[in-house]
Amino acid sequence: MNRCILFILLLLPVGVFAQQIKGVVVSKDGPLPSANIMADGRGTQTDLAGTFTLTLTQTGKTHIIIRYVGYVTRELDVEMKHGLQDLGTITMEAVSGSLGEVVVKGASAGSQLRAISIKKNAPGIMEVLAADAIGKLPDRNAAEAVQRIQGVSIERDLGEGRYVSVRGTPMQWSASLLNGNRLPSASADYTDRRVQMDIFPSELIEYVQLSKAITPDMEGDAIGGSVNFITRKAPRSRILNINAAGGYNDQARKGSYNTSFIYGDRLLKNKLGFIVSAVIWDRYSAQDRYNADYNFASMDPTQSFSIADLQLRDYIARRKTIGLNGGLEYVISPKHKIFASGFYSEYVDGQQVRETYFNFDAKNAQVQTRGVDYLTKLQSIELGGQSTLSSRLGLDWAISTDESSFRFKGAGYPIATFQQAVAYDGLSRDGKKYLRMDAPDGAGDAIDAILPRLSAATPLDANQMRLARVTLVRSRNAEKNKRVAFNLKYAATEKLKLKFGGKVIFKDKSVDNGPMDVYMAGLMGQPGPAVNSLETSRFPYNGGFLTETGSIYDNVIIDQISMNQVKQISNPAFISQYKLRAVVQDSATNASGATKYYTGTEDVYALYAMGEYQPFEKLTLIGGFRNEYNKVRFRGNKLTTGSGSPKIESLEQDNSYNAFLPMLHLKYNITDNDVVRLAYTRTFARADFSQLNPATTQDDVNRVITRGKADLKPTFASNFDLMAEHYFGGIGMVSVGAFYKKLSNLIYNNQSSETINGLVYTITEPDNLQHAWLAGFEAGFSKRFTALPGLLKGFGIEGNYTFTNSKVKIPRFVNNERIDEESVIPKQAKHIFNAAVVYEYGKFAARVAGNYKGKYLDVIRQAAGPDHYRWYAQNFTIDFSTSYTIAKGIRLFAEINNLTNEPVRYYHGTYNRAEQAEWYSIRGQIGVSAKIF
Repeated sequence: MNRCILFILLLLPVGVFAQQIKGVVVSKDGPLPSANIMADGRGTQTDLAGTFTLTLTQTGKTHIIIRYVGYVTRELDVEMKHGLQDLGTITMEAVSGSLGEVVVKGASAGSQLRAISIKKNAPGIMEVLAADAIGKLPDRNAAEAVQRIQGVSIERDLGEGRYVSVRGTPMQWSASLLNGNRLPSASADYTDRRVQMDIFPSELIEYVQLSKAITPDMEGDAIGGSVNFITRKAPRSRILNINAAGGYNDQARKGSYNTSFIYGDRLLKNKLGFIVSAVIWDRYSAQDRYNADYNFASMDPTQSFSIADLQLRDYIARRKTIGLNGGLEYVISPKHKIFASGFYSEYVDGQQVRETYFNFDAKNAQVQTRGVDYLTKLQSIELGGQSTLSSRLGLDWAISTDESSFRFKGAGYPIATFQQAVAYDGLSRDGKKYLRMDAPDGAGDAIDAILPRLSAATPLDANQMRLARVTLVRSRNAEKNKRVAFNLKYAATEKLKLKFGGKVIFKDKSVDNGPMDVYMAGLMGQPGPAVNSLETSRFPYNGGFLTETGSIYDNVIIDQISMNQVKQISNPAFISQYKLRAVVQDSATNASGATKYYTGTEDVYALYAMGEYQPFEKLTLIGGFRNEYNKVRFRGNKLTTGSGSPKIESLEQDNSYNAFLPMLHLKYNITDNDVVRLAYTRTFARADFSQLNPATTQDDVNRVITRGKADLKPTFASNFDLMAEHYFGGIGMVSVGAFYKKLSNLIYNNQSSETINGLVYTITEPDNLQHAWLAGFEAGFSKRFTALPGLLKGFGIEGNYTFTNSKVKIPRFVNNERIDEESVIPKQAKHIFNAAVVYEYGKFAARVAGNYKGKYLDVIRQAAGPDHYRWYAQNFTIDFSTSYTIAKGIRLFAEINNLTNEPVRYYHGTYNRAEQAEWYSIRGQIGVSAKIF
C-alpha cells in the first residue's frame, strides 16, 4: 500500500504542465451521454450528464471533433492555453433528413439513441434503458421497466413485477443498486438479499444500467449482474414535466390513478442546480388462485402423489406507492463541485384475502379470512463532491446512508380460521384424493379441474362453519447501511488511465420473523361462533371467481366474515366473549418465539485498483482487482426441547472472510460499427440473512436439530463473457454473446447426522457445495425501417433471447445413505425472450411487446426426490402502449398490461400435476404527459 501511495505522489507533478478542456454536450432534449470527443489524436466520452474532460499535452490551436449518432458532427477550433479551459455548453443539431438509416424523430427516438450510444461506447458489457423510454412503456415500477432489457426476467406479485433476475440466475445473485450503492432489502416474504422493486416508482429513474460483466469500481456481490438505477440529477436548464393518468384493474373491478411531476432549474448564475420529483400511484390489484398440496413426505410411493388439500384463494389489494426524489448541485469553481441527493419511497399493500380449504385427509373444510396493510419503506441520503486536483488527477467522494424497513401496520396480521366436518366423494379405493394420472384405480381429477366433490350430506354451511382458531402474526425487519466511498482518477499517459478507490459499508440487520399469538376455540367448553353469527360480507366474485377454469367452484364458495370483523377477532373483548384460549404467544424469551428473532452486522471494507489502456485506437483493455473484506456477526437463540422445560440460550457467531476479485476486459472496435468484447471477472454472492441466522432448535425427543450457519462461505463465480455487436448507424443494432460461470461454494440445505452425548441426531442446516456451473448465450436485435417508403418507415422491431443452462449435484439421503443427484440450479430459467413491434410516425406511436420466461426449478425437496420437485411453468405476457402528441410537449397515452390474461403456474414434478395456478386479468390506464419546460 505504501508503495502505491509513493507511486501516485511521484506521478502528480507530471500533470501540472498538461492542459485540459471541459464542456457539456447537449441537444434540445437534454444532455447527450457517451458522445465521442476527439482532439489531437486523443479521445474521451461524455458522462451521463453530458459533461467531459479531456487532457492534452500541447498548447496552441487545437481542432476538436464531437460525434453523436443521429446528430450533425460538430467541429471546433480552440486556442489552448495552460490549465483548464471550459468550452461551456455545446449544442448538437439533429440531422435534417436521413443519415444512413436514422431520423431523430418520434416519441422515443432520442432516448433510444442515447441508450445505444452508451452501450456502444461502454468499456464493459452493458445494457441501458433511458428515462423517456421507460415513460413510453406500460411499466409503473422499476421491476417492470427493466424486464424489457436483454437477459432480464421478473417475478410478479398480484400481477405486478416485484423481483428481478439477470440471465436466469437466482434473484439474490443480481445486485440492485441505487446510484451505484446496493439497495437494502426488507420485505414480508423473504429475509434474503433480493430487493422488492415494486416499491420503486419508474418515474424517479433517469437511467437503468445493467452491467453483465462488472468492473473493479463496482460492488463485487453480483454473480448474475449489476442493475444500477440512476435517479434524476440537477438539469442544465429549467425543466417541468407533469403526468396524470387514470386506470382500471379488471380482476379487482376497481379504478386507479397515477400522477407525477419533475421540476428542476439552475440559479446563482448556474452555480446552483436542483431537481425535485414526486409520484403517487394509487391502484387495486387482484388475483384468483388455487393450490394443491401433495403428500410428498409419505413413505408410500403411490400415496406420495395423493392430494392432502385443495385451496381456493381470492386476493384483493389496494396498493399505494409514494415516491420522492431530490437533488442539489453547487459548482464552487470550474474544478470543484458538491452535490446532495435524497430518495424516499413508501409502499402500502392493503391485502384482503378469502380462502377456502378442502382437507381431504383430515375430512374437514375450512374458510379463512385475513387482511392487513403491509408497509415497506425505502430511503436514501447521499452527500458527495467532485474535484479536479490537477490536469491529470481527479477525485470524487461520497458519504451516504440508506434504510429499508417492513412491518404490518397496526397490532399485527389477524387471521380467522373457521372449520366444518365434511365427507368427500370421488376418492380412490385407498381413501385418498388423486389426480387421474396418479390414482391407483384411475379415479381422480385433472389440471384446472380439481374438484372437492363434497358429499351431498355435508355441503359447506355458514351455520356449521365454526371458528376454530384466531392467529395474530407480527412481523418486521429492517436493514440499514452507512457508507463512505472515494475514487481517484489519474491520466498517467495519453494511453493509460488509472483509477483507485475504496468503500466502507456498515450494515445492520434486524429481523422479527413472524412471531404470532394463536387462540383456539372450543377448549373451554364453548364452541366457537359460526360464520353466520358474526358480521359477514358477500364473497367478492368481481365478475366471477376462477372463470378461467369454467367457474367450477361457484357451488362450494360461501360468504365469509367481513374485513371489519377480522380486525375485531384478536381484541381482548372478542377473545373473552367467545372463551378463546391462548396456546401460543411468541416472544424473544419464550419457546415458541425465541428462534424467530435475530440481529446481525455485516461490515465491508473494499479497495480496488484498475487501469484503462488503449495501445492503439481500436483496442481498449481494462484490468484490475477489487478486494472486499467482510466481517459478519449474527446473534440469535438456541431452543432445546425434550422431557423437561424448554431451554433457551443466546447464540452469537462471527464470520470473517475475504473476497479477492481480479477482472480483465477487452474491447476491440473492428470498424466504427462493429465491436467485440471479452471479459473475465470474479464475483461472489453473500449468504442470505436467514441462512446466517444462528438460531437453533434442538429436539431431544425426536433427536432432530435445525439451525442456521453464520460461518457460511459466500458463493464465488469465475465468469467468462464474449459479446459481438453490430450497429446499423442509427436506431438499430444486433448483438450475439455467450457466457460461462464456474461456481464454487454454492449454498443449499443440507441434512447430516451428528453424535451428541452418545446419541445420533439428524441435522438440517445450510451448507456449501463445492462445484457447479452455469452457461448460456444471448442475442438481441433492434431495427427501425426508416428506409421504407411513406407510412411504412415508422415500423420497427425489437427482440432479445437468452438461453441459460446449469448443473449442480444435490445430495439426498435415503435410508441414511447419501445419494448425489444432478440438477439445474434452483430459480434458474433456461429460456427468456422479449419481442416488440414498434410504430412511430409523426405524432403517433404504438408498441406491442411480449415477455417470455421459461420454466425453472423452484423448490428442491431433497427427501422426496426429483419427482416431487416444485417447478415454475413458462409464462408469456403481452402488453400494449400508444401515444399521440396533441401539441408541442403534450402527449396523450394509453397502456394495457397482460392482454391475454396469462396465468402464473407452479407444478409438482410434471406440468399436468398442478400445484398452484393464479390469474390476474388485464389492467391499464390512460393519461396525459406534459413537458412544459
